[in-house]
Amino acid sequence: YGKGGIGKSTTTQNTVAGLAEMGKKVMVVGCDPKADSTRLLLHGLAQKTVLDTLRDEGEDVDLDDVMKTGF
Repeated sequence: YGKGGIGKSTTTQNTVAGLAEMGKKVMVVGCDPKADSTRLLLHGLAQKTVLDTLRDEGEDVDLDDVMKTGF
């Protein structure tokens, strides 16, 4: 998932915030096991990851099963 500390999460969050403030609909797909980007969007709340959902429910998962609404 990339080298740490180079600004991936910061860049993503600022881009998403700017687009959302412009009235755009945005979706962040966070694949980092630490959930840095998605945790920020959900105000620090713990969340079930996509991988957790796939493990629990199998491969037949819909977007609504893993999508969370935040910012």
